[in-house]
Amino acid sequence: MAPDRQPLIAALSAEASAGEANPGVEEVLDAALAQFEDLGIRRSTIEDIARRAGIDRVTVYRRVGSKDDVTQTVIAREVHRMMEEVVAASASLPTFEERIAVAFTTAIQHVRTNTLYNRLLALEADTVLPHLTTNASPLLGIGVAAAAGLIRQAQQDGILGQVGDPQTVAEILARIVHSFVLTPQGVLALQTDAELNAFARSHLAPIVTHHTQPPTSGG
Repeated sequence: MAPDRQPLIAALSAEASAGEANPGVEEVLDAALAQFEDLGIRRSTIEDIARRAGIDRVTVYRRVGSKDDVTQTVIAREVHRMMEEVVAASASLPTFEERIAVAFTTAIQHVRTNTLYNRLLALEADTVLPHLTTNASPLLGIGVAAAAGLIRQAQQDGILGQVGDPQTVAEILARIVHSFVLTPQGVLALQTDAELNAFARSHLAPIVTHHTQPPTSGG
């Protein structure tokens, strides 16, 4: 029987999932996403977003907030959606090594093909990079929550022993993924799924498993 993915998804940031819990907020975020993909963040205004959503600018402020609030929430929602894709791809695999390999590969490949991410980097890297670097704490928090959830789910499924400090390990994993997202080109050849999988099995899985106790029998 496939593991329940809900504990992992529920662990993600409340900010990122707020729009999907509120149709009014979702409407604003959908309009903002389309606007940002077309013209970027800098050239977009609250009025542009309101017009796309078919509402007035005051309603945008009331539902989500300022343009910066809208921007942060749109980006957070995109990360949240990526994490849901990661969970869907990896949560039912039979070993922890397989799960972390597929999770890492899915996350990296998702970012590489994400329309908003690539569009903003092409149009206005100086605008988007602060949201991904010096102001990236909310996004990093989503990644840490997802990595911690991956660890907890594996423990619940009986394929991973007790980790000494799961939160610290989760943040290490999230920061490694964050680094590869921001600087994709390096010495390592990590372009194909096979290369990404092999790297995760050789270098990421041991970060978690090195200091674990064997899982208890029966999960």
